[in-house]
Amino acid sequence: MWPVINKAIDYFDTVPPLLLLIMALATMRRPGRDYIVLYLSGQFLFNGYANLLNELVRDNLFAYSLNFSWAYFILSLYFAELYSSRLLKRIILSIVILYQINSVITLQLSNTVATFNSLSFGSISLLITIACLFYYTQQLSIQPKENILKVRDFWYVNGIFTYYTSNFFIFLTYNTLVSRNYANIGILWKIHNAVFLLMCIYFFIGMRCKILPTK
Repeated sequence: MWPVINKAIDYFDTVPPLLLLIMALATMRRPGRDYIVLYLSGQFLFNGYANLLNELVRDNLFAYSLNFSWAYFILSLYFAELYSSRLLKRIILSIVILYQINSVITLQLSNTVATFNSLSFGSISLLITIACLFYYTQQLSIQPKENILKVRDFWYVNGIFTYYTSNFFIFLTYNTLVSRNYANIGILWKIHNAVFLLMCIYFFIGMRCKILPTK
């Protein structure tokens, strides 16, 4: 029984995004720019590819690196649109542009693409966590016009905050643990996948909320 559960956990980062994408496409009334759908699309494609490489017993770290770069880019656009401050939007987009340029330069200078940059992953997780905290601060500082539990973005941010905050130390210490041949490194990634599933549950709740009319 445990081997089946153990195998299922490995796909918590692939199957849930696929199910959410199917749900989003089935309930989409009109085409539009939905950054969370784009984020889930990247998660499904890159994580699915990483799992395929794992089944083939091939190195898949570069797939996770590409995924993280894509995720940071999409989430930066999401938060830039979410905030009403133009200055904050410019700061967020400036940071993501610098990160993408650095990623390209690092990739060109590296002898191999099969790397996991713990410092970069940890730093970006911290920046995304700060972006979530700023959203919470905004919501607490204004008079709510609707029930926050019925606001789609509230659940989206909850999911993003839970995932990147919970996995911050896993990302930051992963290279160190691998270099020291930590015996239970696989358990950490299963914890990562379990938290990823929790994020998808938050997204599911958010998708069930009605879209507020645009002013």
